[in-house]
Amino acid sequence: MVLLCTLTASCSQPQPQVRFTPEDKASFERLLEQMLPHKDLPMDLLVIETALMKLGTPYVAGTLEQDPEMLTVCMDKTDCILFVEMCLAFSLTLKEENPGFDSYCDNLRELRYRNGIVGDYSSRIHYTSEWIRQAADRGIMEEITADIGGIVWPQEFSFMSTHTDSYRQLREKPSLIDGIRTAEEYLNGFEYYYIPKDEIAACKSLIHEGDIICFNSTAKGLDIAHVGYAYWQDGQLTFIHASSVEMEVVISKKPLTEYISGIKNNNGIRVVRLK
Repeated sequence: MVLLCTLTASCSQPQPQVRFTPEDKASFERLLEQMLPHKDLPMDLLVIETALMKLGTPYVAGTLEQDPEMLTVCMDKTDCILFVEMCLAFSLTLKEENPGFDSYCDNLRELRYRNGIVGDYSSRIHYTSEWIRQAADRGIMEEITADIGGIVWPQEFSFMSTHTDSYRQLREKPSLIDGIRTAEEYLNGFEYYYIPKDEIAACKSLIHEGDIICFNSTAKGLDIAHVGYAYWQDGQLTFIHASSVEMEVVISKKPLTEYISGIKNNNGIRVVRLK
């Protein structure tokens, strides 16, 4: 059973409905109980503890692609960006004086939607670069790619507006394309950096556990193809992610450098640090 509820715990104005199941809310409550003893950890370590708790969560694509557009909460199925977002939103919630499901939904909304406002499909943040930039403006994270050895990457944003047939909402309602194009034009106004594949080994010691690893895409007009959390294991830099190959949340069996060397459509990484 899917519940549609209006949650207004910490919002000054009523928010659109939230889509979740009783199982999602129960899963949140269990995780909250498990994680409360860790709430005083620094944010980077807190997201790692949360990520480790979610190992084995099934990978499911397209969980947000439902009508009408509203905040959709999924605790027990995820894709790569939703996994990173879930762990971060949960950790932000855990740091609050009275953490609860309503405030978790508020944190998800503030991360996922432009200016935290749920409107139509185009109000949702679709490019990871915009997701990073909005969270950085809120003081939650900062991109450190350039600081640890990254070089300029001539990033262009156009993929969604030039591949509208790949997105059901844009096919069915072409008027939404203008909103997507506006977001792309905004993102095209900034400079971007990446660390090439063959340079990752030289700077990996500067990557901290809990940093967000963003896999840079070579597809024209697209920025990020995959994301996960940096994780040091047995002296090797690897990462925790929702894997579309293993179909669940896993710790990568391969070190980061080895993993990315086998993916031809990723030419390097960007690194984001939580505050």
